Amino acid sequence: MIEKFSKYSPLLLRTGIAIAFLWFGFSQIKNPANWVKLLPEFTQSLPLSQNAFIYLNGSFEITFAALLLLGFFTRIVSLLLGLHLLSITYALGYGAVAVRDFSLAIATFAIFLHGADEFCLENLIIKKKEN
Repeated sequence: MIEKFSKYSPLLLRTGIAIAFLWFGFSQIKNPANWVKLLPEFTQSLPLSQNAFIYLNGSFEITFAALLLLGFFTRIVSLLLGLHLLSITYALGYGAVAVRDFSLAIATFAIFLHGADEFCLENLIIKKKEN
């Protein structure tokens, strides 16, 4: 009986990961001071302020999470988000936050490997054009 619901698995994974990225992105935009302390040292030598770096990062995460949630450019978006999380994991070093981010990166790469599911808007648009 549960097998008939397995087609929703990619949708649930994609939605859950997108919600996590949206939460992180909006949290960074809302209160960048909470996130500056997590930045690696090299960001202090960048030609933009650390707050600006956080705003850019938050904007990136919101934009790409929205695309992932809607199911547009699913493979490329999930690949970029996964690589983004791996770079964050590396910068953080070993610890609870890094392990969480590494696990989210693995889940994001699973979306990349699967590609667009049947509920992605990119597939729904293609089906509509074919009819």
